[in-house]
Amino acid sequence: MDLELRHHRHAIALAEHRHFQRASKALGISQPALSRSIQELERRLGTVLFRRSRDGIDATDAGRVFLSRARLVLAQVGDLEREMELLQGHGSDELRIGAGVYPSEMFVAAAVARLVKTAPQLRVSVVANSIDVLLQMLRRREIDLVVGDLKTAEADRGVQATPLAWHQGYLVVRAGHPLLEVSTPRLKDVLRYPLALTTRIPPDLLSHLVQGKDAPQRQPNLLPAITCDAPSVMKTIVAESDAVTLMPMSLIARELAEGTLATLPIEAPWLGRAFAVIELPDRTPSPAAENFIRHVVELDAAAAQLSAPRG
Repeated sequence: MDLELRHHRHAIALAEHRHFQRASKALGISQPALSRSIQELERRLGTVLFRRSRDGIDATDAGRVFLSRARLVLAQVGDLEREMELLQGHGSDELRIGAGVYPSEMFVAAAVARLVKTAPQLRVSVVANSIDVLLQMLRRREIDLVVGDLKTAEADRGVQATPLAWHQGYLVVRAGHPLLEVSTPRLKDVLRYPLALTTRIPPDLLSHLVQGKDAPQRQPNLLPAITCDAPSVMKTIVAESDAVTLMPMSLIARELAEGTLATLPIEAPWLGRAFAVIELPDRTPSPAAENFIRHVVELDAAAAQLSAPRG
């Protein structure tokens, strides 16, 4: 069996587009050339990889097995080419970063600013999204590294995580919120108001909210009531309503000083979060990535100092 990398690329494109014309256009080849390539691949493998259906082209059982291995082969080839370029001092003029919802505003943006200040020729792209989406992009080599939730990264055996600092979280409300008039507010008091959180709530945090000893016995059907993946937007919503959100001190220090937001006197270890720099194992970071990580570690530590529990 003698397979060529072009066969792998052609099969993956056909599986993704499910149509010969669309796949050939994406590949930059003619439709007859793609058809011949797939036929030749199936002949060499001795099995059928694709079948036509009412909705388009579908992979057979054998096709799905081949595609999973083909993606791995192309990823490994890409990693090899990248390693060789790095050894020759090339391939370090671009950095693709994935950042979780909170770290993107807490310290990643500032780390990127520091990086490009010293390397203005560097091309940098930043994708802010949930950790689940970012890990998928990392495995597909669409981004070079992720800064996101440590616990999620540690549960994924396919990545390696470098832990960052611990950030205490605080329940945040607008100035003049009714909860600020309660001498000792409890979680069940907080959950009487709309809760604004990210669309992807860490399971351990959700467990505390729903099952904690201070949680109300009857929970609303949907928790939270407001979902948003932009901390700046969440702060505006909270500042102009009775909603409650969860934030580290580093993201609300200015609003607290201005008196537009306030924190509730409820402190618990589970309110906090630690992040990590997440990479694929056995994949050498570029010089740009190493510099970026250094800035991240420094700025993350500074943000953690702001979020430390108050004495």
